[in-house]
Amino acid sequence: MLEHGQGTNLQDAEWIEWIYQHLDPSNMSNLQREKEATHTAITALYADINPIWLEAARSVETRKQEEDRQQHEQRVHPLPDRKTVMAMIIRRLGWRLPGSSSTVPIYGLTVRQATQLQDGPALEQRQQLMAAFVQEARGVVGVTAHIDPENEINRFHTTLARLWSDVRWENKNKETLWCLAVDGVPLPGNTHLSRMPPQPCGCGTFGGPNSPPSSPRLHHFWECPIAQAVRDQIDRHLSSSATTEGGMGRHHLWLIQAPPGCDQAPWDVIAMAALSSMEHGRHCLRAAIRGQRQMETMDPRQPPPSPQPQTRVEQGPRQRVITDFFRQSGSPLVQEEEANDTQPAGPSLLQPTIGGRTQMVATTAAASSPLHRARVRAIADFWARLHSFAALGIPRRGWDRVGPQHPILAVAGGQVQCAAPIALTD
Repeated sequence: MLEHGQGTNLQDAEWIEWIYQHLDPSNMSNLQREKEATHTAITALYADINPIWLEAARSVETRKQEEDRQQHEQRVHPLPDRKTVMAMIIRRLGWRLPGSSSTVPIYGLTVRQATQLQDGPALEQRQQLMAAFVQEARGVVGVTAHIDPENEINRFHTTLARLWSDVRWENKNKETLWCLAVDGVPLPGNTHLSRMPPQPCGCGTFGGPNSPPSSPRLHHFWECPIAQAVRDQIDRHLSSSATTEGGMGRHHLWLIQAPPGCDQAPWDVIAMAALSSMEHGRHCLRAAIRGQRQMETMDPRQPPPSPQPQTRVEQGPRQRVITDFFRQSGSPLVQEEEANDTQPAGPSLLQPTIGGRTQMVATTAAASSPLHRARVRAIADFWARLHSFAALGIPRRGWDRVGPQHPILAVAGGQVQCAAPIALTD
């Protein structure tokens, strides 16, 4: 209820008529606008407005004032160019290094830090694979279970660094160890081939329906008869103290930890040669089985292929050690090679002399089997690798305490001497 200056009540349509009379600027000439009545009407109108509408109107006004102020400042201080803006942004960019809470700005990033960022996921996966490798290597009967895994992994990292820096030997003799540590040997059923079922081994003890559960790595580099043949060569050369304590353990071979009676420097070479020869024997077994299957499908009336001339590598000392050792195994393949050879075999081929001693390999009834030939080739490859290392001379580091009585690899007369193979037993 509003009242004008004369005290008249305004209701319904009279209210609108009163607004036109007292507030419409076009009625100024009628002099009907009274100061007190106008103020009272405007105050009443303001009081009737919804408070939410008033707050919205105030916010619009405040935002408008802020926009006006910013436009004024921009006219006073112009915006920087694109190059300046990019420099301001780049100074605030950086990276967080793996395993660290601090950030590295982009201008302070080094090549080493960038490599760590790029290889971060791979390094993490490698750590997990090596932890599994150390755990599997330590799963040996008779070894105490109270072992610090982190300490073992750090120790193995130190071992790898020593092998690649101190052992002056071709990296091909170290590759098998590295692939084995990161589960990189291409064996179906491994970590990187987990979707492929494990394939049966040609030895007949792994991968079959009745075979005990085992990882492909554990079988091919420890349990397989090929691996056992190489291990047997080492165990039979170790001192009596090592044999008394159970011989060579898996952690000795896989983690390159010298067993009792061996110095660490020679054992580095022995262990890497053993692992490489096991892998070589695995390939030989697959090739022998594949060749046997091809021979079974060949037409017997077809003449056998003519022998290929020997290459320069095949005529070298390494191949001669393999050939001499393999000739004494009674393999039919060697007999075929001898039948095709026009030159008579000399005494050195019939009685191989290694390390100054003559050794004969026992001939078994199963000499014609692919497994037997693969075992013989693995053993021959093992000793050939050791002979190739001994031919390099005495290494500069770690061989000061190696004497003439050291097993397998010894130092005598100013040179490294290699022991002789022992007869293969079935």
